Amino acid sequence: MSFVQPEFPVFFGVVFALYWLLRGRIAQNVLLVVASAVFYGWLHPWFLLLLYGTALVDWLAGIGMARLPGRKGWVLAAALSANLGLLGWFKYADFFLGNVGALLAALGLEAAIAPVGVLLPVGISFYTFQSMAYSIDVYRGELAPRRRPFDYLLAVSFFAHLVAGPVQRASNLLQQAETARRFDLGAVRSGFGLALWGAFKKVVVADTLAPYVDRVYALPEPSWLLIGAATLGFSVQILADFSGYTDIARGTARMLGWELMENFRSPYLASSPSDFWRRWHVSFSTWIRDYLYIPLGGSRGGAARTAFATVASLLLSGLWHGASWNFVLWGAWHAALVLTGRAVGARVPAGLRASAGGHVLAVALTFLGVQVGWLLFRQTELDRLGHWVRTSPWVGDADQQVAAAVMAAVALAGGAVLVAAHGVGRHLVPWVRATPRLLAVETTAWAALAIAVLTFVRVDARDFIYFQF
Repeated sequence: MSFVQPEFPVFFGVVFALYWLLRGRIAQNVLLVVASAVFYGWLHPWFLLLLYGTALVDWLAGIGMARLPGRKGWVLAAALSANLGLLGWFKYADFFLGNVGALLAALGLEAAIAPVGVLLPVGISFYTFQSMAYSIDVYRGELAPRRRPFDYLLAVSFFAHLVAGPVQRASNLLQQAETARRFDLGAVRSGFGLALWGAFKKVVVADTLAPYVDRVYALPEPSWLLIGAATLGFSVQILADFSGYTDIARGTARMLGWELMENFRSPYLASSPSDFWRRWHVSFSTWIRDYLYIPLGGSRGGAARTAFATVASLLLSGLWHGASWNFVLWGAWHAALVLTGRAVGARVPAGLRASAGGHVLAVALTFLGVQVGWLLFRQTELDRLGHWVRTSPWVGDADQQVAAAVMAAVALAGGAVLVAAHGVGRHLVPWVRATPRLLAVETTAWAALAIAVLTFVRVDARDFIYFQF
């Protein structure tokens, strides 16, 4: 099930009503586990076998490490092998087989190696990483293994974050699963407004931009100007789409007494490539930092070790996003951006860095680098990407110039909505909260957002972009 399916409001309304009618944490947890099974198994019930299998492996690993402390390294290795084996098969088997077959064919060798058409379960990358983090935390001694499997199953399978994150830490969700929750009208109002704002970003901004972007990327010979405009549109689309999902997830969880971590912190205002990764997909980037970058040496082993950890982390981050070479290129591009940004930033005079003009320039250059990255991210066909690179930047007729202007205008309109919302959230909302007009302003805003969502919603609603990862 998806947050933008018409069934979801009905599903959540029923869950919300039953949840707060129940007395006691255990009864509420049982309801959430059942509801999460319905949510995730709505179209493909067999997906639940993988989800529950992953959760069982890591829960048993935690118990095993507690009972066999002298062999906990082997227990962890077995758990990680099982998790990565499932992820590797369902997400990367076809990619590997296709590339091996292509390589053998290029060498003139005949071999019956071809993709087998493995169906990718939605959200497998998210819940696998989250479940693995539990095993790793138990191994490190940062988390006590849980004896009750049901609470752990809920922490992994909770429908709000299950399909596309945020990638929650086990300690955070387990603590909430094990704690009694009380109805809080303020939290319900806050969560409802957040979820409605997320639906607005998805339906009104992201899904309105998507057909324009798709049309340009499908053209056989787009001009550089048109590609640039479409990539700008995609940068707005993916931010609205993914942050919209996160806001719906956080909002619905908050209405049920749970709190999920913030996943986006105005990423296009980043002043360096490293700063971008501190603001974009925060739950994932911090996971990569804590469980990959730092174990590989991080910034503790000299320049060469830091560069290696950076490149390896971002290459694997790119591959995590999809079994395609364009995502590897995307990761490599960001690794180059981060390393270049560190090298250049260390040589910029402190006065220039502290000045307003220097900050604006840094934000603009970072945004430009991120745009090139989104081009690599969006164009999955490397031959088309290579053809575009070889095309003269001056190619393009008057029609394409007009199309580029329209595309840019639509992108800027969508971006303006997000910028305005950022300003409202930062300056107007705190002021309104301190006045007696809060309820009136709040309900008016809800009505406006709901009308916009109902006006722009499509029968063929698009899934969230990150569902494919």
